[in-house]
Amino acid sequence: MNYQARTALAALVTLLLVSAAVATPTAAARYSEHQDPELTTSIGGSNVLVPGETTTLRIGIQNRGTAVTNAEGEVSELASAFRTAGVTPGAAMATTASFESGSAPVTLRSGEQSVGTISPEGQGTAPLELEVDENATPGTYRIPIVLDYQYVRAVSVDGDETFVTRRDATHRTHVTVRIDPAVRLGIESVSGENLHAKEDGRVVVTVRNDGTETATDAELLMEESDQLTPRTNGLSLGTLAPGETATAAFRVGVAETESTDTYAVPFRLRYEDGNGVVRESQARTGRVTVADAPTFDLSATTTDLYVDSTGAVTLSVTNTGDRPVTNARALLAPVEPFSPLSTSASLGTLAPGETATAKFKLEVADRAIAQDYPLEFTVAYEDAYRETVESDPLTVPVTVGPEMTVDTSGSPTVAAGSTETVTVTVTNTGAGTMTDAVARINANTPFETDDDTAYVGDLAPGESTRVTFTVSVDGAATPKAYSVDTTVKYDNSFGRTVVTDVEPTAVEVTEKRGGLLASILQFLGL
Repeated sequence: MNYQARTALAALVTLLLVSAAVATPTAAARYSEHQDPELTTSIGGSNVLVPGETTTLRIGIQNRGTAVTNAEGEVSELASAFRTAGVTPGAAMATTASFESGSAPVTLRSGEQSVGTISPEGQGTAPLELEVDENATPGTYRIPIVLDYQYVRAVSVDGDETFVTRRDATHRTHVTVRIDPAVRLGIESVSGENLHAKEDGRVVVTVRNDGTETATDAELLMEESDQLTPRTNGLSLGTLAPGETATAAFRVGVAETESTDTYAVPFRLRYEDGNGVVRESQARTGRVTVADAPTFDLSATTTDLYVDSTGAVTLSVTNTGDRPVTNARALLAPVEPFSPLSTSASLGTLAPGETATAKFKLEVADRAIAQDYPLEFTVAYEDAYRETVESDPLTVPVTVGPEMTVDTSGSPTVAAGSTETVTVTVTNTGAGTMTDAVARINANTPFETDDDTAYVGDLAPGESTRVTFTVSVDGAATPKAYSVDTTVKYDNSFGRTVVTDVEPTAVEVTEKRGGLLASILQFLGL
């Protein structure tokens, strides 16, 4: 149909509509016409991508369409109707954006994005997250975009009634991105050295630049994990030209593990590209093997460990692990009723299966009870960095014997007013040997003595010996049996002096001898 024909047809339609309006008693109708929404897309900011990196692009969506107008090109008369209907003629409503990778060497991380309503001459934004393939070829690529929306095709008003015609539409467009020649740093190898539970070891990482651009001020970052804690988070790699490698070694602390296992280690790479832009890669992951901590078996023997005494515990430590431990020491934790005279003893270097002994001197409190007690030990050793590491606490039972005792026997008899020799039998009733023992009596009224001590010597358990004391008895003493306190002082096997109370000795005082005859007999020693 030519232009003249279309013009004539339009005039005829207009005439018919006007005639219908005049002939109809209802209010005249107004018909609106408009241009469909015209959507275009662009990238806010740089469109340059880097191989191996994840980037978020801000996709701007513009509506270049025009608003709805009536036949006279005016919209004001329809404004109220638009508000009543709750529509925005000329707008792209309920707009969504979805993305396709097309031929671009990227992986899309964004799904469908809701943009909402884009008014005429307005703009919306949709984020596009994508990861560029590490081996992406530099060049220019299109990212296809699909825009789905609704729009108002027409609005008519007839009296108090408003009629809205909506339509669904899909618009396909694209944005252009550029992938530049770039640095491409990757993890070539990861290995562990001396990685044992509860110790410090090393993680050695080799980095390679497989890109086409030199990386300057490159840095390798190690992230903390549940098993490994880097003592230094970042290590410098310097400048890496294309094809070059660099190695970094992290000192790491290893957490306690139940058994030997392999764990993931996350890394990041930070560098400056040829444009002076500082970039950071996504996480790179390596794997290392962590071995269990050394294990030990403990046993103990005791020497002269008695209540209210000083004794010793000899600890045997066996390395039951699968590797040597160096500069090992046994550590004793103080616990009642013991007071350690030493809490640390050297074990030296222990190869797997090797045993070493350590001796600890202990004082046992006088309030202790003769029974078994748990002693808690740990084994300390050095890791690869000569830092001290301690094993888990290990408990060893030890037996405390009853307090050392001494008995005296005999029935010495002395006369009032006389000076006589008293003989006492001393018996070691304890479980240990007494060395260089000395007995002492406490000569209280009515007794006096210038020599209250007697040498006993060495007494094995159950062994006895006789000792004598010279005592004088007050002449006015009442004839009866008196209790005389006795103590025995001796050295134990550790050279510690121990004083032991003894049951009192009964000394019988008889009547004073009278007259000249008694004096003569006494003088003669009869």
